[in-house]
Amino acid sequence: MRNAVRFFAVVTCLVCHLRAAGVTVHLIPMISSPQPVGTPIGLTTKISDVSPGMHAFRFTVSINGGAPQIVRDFSQSRDFTWMPSLYEHSAVIRVTGRNNDTKDTAEDEISFQIVSRVRGNSPVVTPTSNPLVALFSAPPCPKGSQFRVAFRAVGEESIGRTPADACHGSMSNNVLVAGMRAETEYQMRSEWSGAGSERHGEWLPFRTGILDGNFAPVSIVVPRSGGSSSGVIIYSSASASGGTRPFATDQQGRIIWYLRSTDFLTRVLPAGRFLVLAEGENSSNTIRRHQLLRELDLAGNVIRETNASRVGEQLQSRGIHSDCRKGGKECLSAFHHEAIRLPNGHTLAITGLERMMPAGTQGSKEPVDVLGDVVVELDEQFQVVGSWNTFDHLDLNRASVGNAKCKEGPGSGGCAAVFLASEANGWLHSNALNFIPSSGDFLVSMPEQNWVLKVDYKNGKGSGKVIWHLGKDGDFAAKSDDPYPWFSYQHDAGFEPVGTNTLTLLDNGHARHDKDSNAKTRGQVWQIDEEKLTATLVRNVNLPLYSPAVGSAQTLKDGGYSFEAGYNDFPVSPYGRTVETDRDGRVIFAIDVVGLLVYRSYRVDDMYSAPIKSPTK
Repeated sequence: MRNAVRFFAVVTCLVCHLRAAGVTVHLIPMISSPQPVGTPIGLTTKISDVSPGMHAFRFTVSINGGAPQIVRDFSQSRDFTWMPSLYEHSAVIRVTGRNNDTKDTAEDEISFQIVSRVRGNSPVVTPTSNPLVALFSAPPCPKGSQFRVAFRAVGEESIGRTPADACHGSMSNNVLVAGMRAETEYQMRSEWSGAGSERHGEWLPFRTGILDGNFAPVSIVVPRSGGSSSGVIIYSSASASGGTRPFATDQQGRIIWYLRSTDFLTRVLPAGRFLVLAEGENSSNTIRRHQLLRELDLAGNVIRETNASRVGEQLQSRGIHSDCRKGGKECLSAFHHEAIRLPNGHTLAITGLERMMPAGTQGSKEPVDVLGDVVVELDEQFQVVGSWNTFDHLDLNRASVGNAKCKEGPGSGGCAAVFLASEANGWLHSNALNFIPSSGDFLVSMPEQNWVLKVDYKNGKGSGKVIWHLGKDGDFAAKSDDPYPWFSYQHDAGFEPVGTNTLTLLDNGHARHDKDSNAKTRGQVWQIDEEKLTATLVRNVNLPLYSPAVGSAQTLKDGGYSFEAGYNDFPVSPYGRTVETDRDGRVIFAIDVVGLLVYRSYRVDDMYSAPIKSPTK
């Protein structure tokens, strides 16, 4: 039987490459089939082409004879690391090579077998490329039962657990285990439940590795005086030099997880998944800054990926004609600030859209580059199924309230990339999305307008019109005793819990600070009455510090709140501060990350949990 498997692997990997109109591609795996569950499979592509032109490559995978699924859309990168699903299966991996100029394509495919790590009835623990993440593999358990992994540091009573997952019957159970400190001895065991009973396996040893590189100091500035002392804080951080390094700490400030890559974390998803923006090659030009949108697992493996220019290609049929060369009239330049997961598995993301406008636009005496946004909806394979263009639905005559300018290049001052001119008007600077499942509409935060907008989206079937504007000079009357209740340059605005009329946000406070240098950043909680068009400010927490940019707001399970003021004392002594309050707005805990700008922080139960602001599957 073993020889038969080897013969199958050898024969099926020798699939002849395909030729079309002078283009030939050949897909080459870096390691041979079969490989055990949890092994990343490196792939590279060779191409020959009699015609000149730029080449792009798409990778798809078909599992156990199913329909092909895109794991990386067309990109100039011919190398890809495929992370197989964590169970035994057979796969067909296909690459499609494309000449962008001639539009000729060719394909090649290989078959690959993923086999169990388990031998007999003994579980096994395997290190991953991330020194704080382990792969636990256990023997099969009966269908109808559930499986999870318990883990604890040696000598400590506290036990962490992975989420319960359905048993696969004849297949092994494999789980990424995360939430562990570096260079520490741990124990792990299997736990099964079903038919009213529960079984535990034997404890197995695992030692975590050393941290990969330096990390910013984390210090508690307000010791906890209430709320839960369990749980973790996940940080989407940006260093003063511009690099990013998402990481997580426990309540004592000890690092328990991080991404080895310098990706920009936008949202934490359930079950140990993350949406990130990354630098990398796209499908059609040499732009790299925030070109990639990725979904990652706990170890940092890429589950699926697309890029901004590939999205731009798909938007051609929706009236957006992206040409990011000097002299172009319109450019879908990059992803920026936000991507969220929807309940149906789709993803909403913000992309920057430059458009050259005639003299007179926003008071300009000459033709002017205006930087707006497009919100794109992507399906489970990151293919465009919906879009909302700010140029179609907003008043272009209402310029940035702060007269913001964005410089040419890969992005400055938080702007999306600018390519059509040496400078663009930073019209909107959209920085947050929030989906409303009951109507299929969404909120979008636009700090350069000092507004949060509700858009008639209706799951892609709406008119796209703005239903209302929340903020100063908007559609709502503020009900508050505060002399200046309205927010300015706000971040992370959204309804939470989902389905309520409670909206949280971080009020960075530009408008107040411009008038009073002592004005501080605030965490705000609003009650929104859409029928009466009133907004009641029910919590207005003075943090107290002034963070002119970035930040987040979150409602906690116990009714309290967590606010991130992430841009303090820059560039002299930058730090980000996470402030937790009780349900009445009293500060009960605060923790600093020193030397970093923190874009957002997320207070969650463990590395498998997600905040409640964005509804997900």
